Amino acid sequence: MSSNPEAAAKPRRRVRRVTRVIRDVDAWSVFKVGLVFHAAVYVVVLITGVLLWNVGSATGTIDNVQSFLESFGWDSFTFEGAVMFRGAATLGLFGIALGTGLWVLGAIIFNLITELVGGIRVTVLEEEVVARPVEPRQPHR
Repeated sequence: MSSNPEAAAKPRRRVRRVTRVIRDVDAWSVFKVGLVFHAAVYVVVLITGVLLWNVGSATGTIDNVQSFLESFGWDSFTFEGAVMFRGAATLGLFGIALGTGLWVLGAIIFNLITELVGGIRVTVLEEEVVARPVEPRQPHR
């Protein structure tokens, strides 16, 4: 017996060990999640690039890099921020399409492989949810 009366009053939750099999991943769901994920990464990378460019420009780092590269024999070497931004934005759009397409292709290949081998077996623990009875409040004395 337990010496703690509160521990004796609480019912213990039962835990069941359950095996689930993952056999199919919906390609349309993967497409939607991949598109949103890659678009979010695209926006974050563009904003980060602009912020880093502004910090580098304000601190003179970009000018230092340009003069360092000119010391190797280039007559005039300059970074053009607007051109670099447009290139990164265009490349990022292709990156969104490529990344999302690769995720969908991976889901389709996963589905084909699980048809052959029967899926992925996952063991999970399910806790039984026990509703506690509400005890009436005792008035303060």
